[in-house]
Amino acid sequence: MALMVVLGGMAPASVAADKDNTIKSFYYLKVDGKNVTAKNQANTASEGNGIQVTMVLPKQNKDGEWLAYGFTSREKANQFAEKDKKSQQSKFSTLGSGPCCTDFYENKNQGGQYIYWRSGFTNLSSAWNDRISSLSTASPYYSYATTLWEHTSAQGYGRGVYFRHSDWYGKTANMASDWDNVASAISIK
Repeated sequence: MALMVVLGGMAPASVAADKDNTIKSFYYLKVDGKNVTAKNQANTASEGNGIQVTMVLPKQNKDGEWLAYGFTSREKANQFAEKDKKSQQSKFSTLGSGPCCTDFYENKNQGGQYIYWRSGFTNLSSAWNDRISSLSTASPYYSYATTLWEHTSAQGYGRGVYFRHSDWYGKTANMASDWDNVASAISIK
């Protein structure tokens, strides 16, 4: 059962400001499961609009670009997720109930009002359409990944940005200008 709640308030004081997790640019390590051997190939793949869904990894290269996997379709991303989900589950043991939901915030660094979503897909309400600036994922024992979609399902989803919970749990992802206040739908599975 999916759950979405709108809450008010300010960001917790414990959010670390020492590391900037703003997602500005990507360096693709793999596209559709195939290794990308040179930066030129990665840039060509992303600039050619072939990549529709990007899985952001919580590491950056020396140029500050976020390491990522690219997928040319939702179907290829879903196929990867089904295989990867099984291998990721064995890496974590359940330590109690843990956080069940991904939180989506209207401002950077978990600031401002927020909503949370437990599982499944939803088109965002008009109150939250094009409003998400940062997120904090659910724990990897509850769900596998969170995806932000540029458009609603009725509009064909558009581009997506994908956060694997085993990589992002306990961290805050701030959206850069090309994803800040852009998401119209979210999916957690």
